[in-house]
Amino acid sequence: MAGGKSKRMGTDKALLKLDGNTLLDKAIDLCKSVCNQVIISSNNPEHKRMGYQVIPDEIEECGPIGGIYSCLKKSETIWNFVLSVDAAFVEPEFLSYLILETGDFNAVVPVHLHGKEPLVALYHKSCLPLVEKQIESASYKMQILLESLNTNYVDAQHWVEKYPKLFYNLNRPKDLQI
Repeated sequence: MAGGKSKRMGTDKALLKLDGNTLLDKAIDLCKSVCNQVIISSNNPEHKRMGYQVIPDEIEECGPIGGIYSCLKKSETIWNFVLSVDAAFVEPEFLSYLILETGDFNAVVPVHLHGKEPLVALYHKSCLPLVEKQIESASYKMQILLESLNTNYVDAQHWVEKYPKLFYNLNRPKDLQI
């Protein structure tokens, strides 16, 4: 998920560098470690230079749910890892843990003391009709989507204790000074 407007950052977050790599490079590397297919949700043509399929929002101005919808439609896999490009500290072993929690669910979403993480989560392709229905009703909140899906909310608090920055989002320029 690299298609946000980056209003608070003031520039395209995906192209910002952290530890010598762009946030988009970091996200791609993480996804490649466990995913068979990597696709980028973005409306920025510059992201095509990464060499991966870039999927623009089919329905614009509806936030992350629009990116998830467009990418699920194009995905060739049943389970899909959704990662916001500004979540630069997700660990590969955490992703492996999420994969083990799929079961008979439509989504696997980590939960910790500070809330739910719907943009560091797994979504089954079968949830596509519910995503589409929610967008058609002009309801774009991820929390509403998760309530309509058979969601496995997995406790991630022990992971946050092990990796305190696990879900830290880089939203403002000062966030890069960590």
